[in-house]
Amino acid sequence: MPLLRGLTAALAWLGRQGTRALAASVFLGLAVPPLAAYVKPHLGETVFVLLLFSYLRADPRAFERYLRAPKLAIVAALWVMVVTPLLFASAFAASGIVDINPALYFIMVLHIATPPITSSAAFAALMGLDVAFSLVTLIACSALSPITTVAFSYLFLGSSLFSPIELGLKLFFFFASSALVAYAIRRVAGQEWIERQKEPIDGLNVIAVFIFAVAAMDGVPRYVMADPMFALGLLILVFALTFALVGLSILLFLRAGVDQGLVIGFLASFRNLGVIMAAVGAALPETAWFYFALAQFPIYLMPQIVKPLARRVTGKA
Repeated sequence: MPLLRGLTAALAWLGRQGTRALAASVFLGLAVPPLAAYVKPHLGETVFVLLLFSYLRADPRAFERYLRAPKLAIVAALWVMVVTPLLFASAFAASGIVDINPALYFIMVLHIATPPITSSAAFAALMGLDVAFSLVTLIACSALSPITTVAFSYLFLGSSLFSPIELGLKLFFFFASSALVAYAIRRVAGQEWIERQKEPIDGLNVIAVFIFAVAAMDGVPRYVMADPMFALGLLILVFALTFALVGLSILLFLRAGVDQGLVIGFLASFRNLGVIMAAVGAALPETAWFYFALAQFPIYLMPQIVKPLARRVTGKA
């Protein structure tokens, strides 16, 4: 059918834009704030779709290999979910920010304590990095998160917004249901068909990530106009934390390879603040919402910034 072929070609073109499309989507999200009210109720479905495409884009043989020899993924998960929250939350507490801006301290601690974004493997696919390793490590991080997120919340904030059981069940539902659907698609369509559809799948990834960007950018122009200098300072802080986490991860896992270090760095820095906002968003102050929005900028822009390095270390054009 001409219409279906045209749609597939358009998705493939969008998938080939990869990180450029990601970078553009965050600014498009700023340009269409009225859409946020329509998109926000469907963030759960968006997360499911991103995980589904990540499973489809992962090489089944590589995925099984990492599951049989999970040492690197487990060590990476401990770095992401235990070491970095302890180091950075301690630094936040020692900096005195809790006295200067309690709301900012609150959301920064929760940010560093939450698991990585569920679209991490989708981002790895768009950058040409190891999707299977990203997905296995993401699963390990999510398995640890019901314990670590609650523990660090109590340690640095004195209370927790989450029930470990509730958080664990929610994450299990997303990973298990999307894996089951991906398995069914792979069984019915076959691996060869999925290999041929890599670019259209990447195009669908870009659309799903754009939907998330629209919801996250809600209210950003209003916050910036209210206090431009605070907005600029907070944006610089968010990028500085991202570069620090990615750089430390590359150095720590240098023996595993720069490509694996990049994957781990993105997992460490791209945290799932959406879980926080979905759970207690209405109770959070405006500063927390603004931080959440600005935290999306490194997520959408960093892949384009470091793509030359990713291409060099993976040898992919």
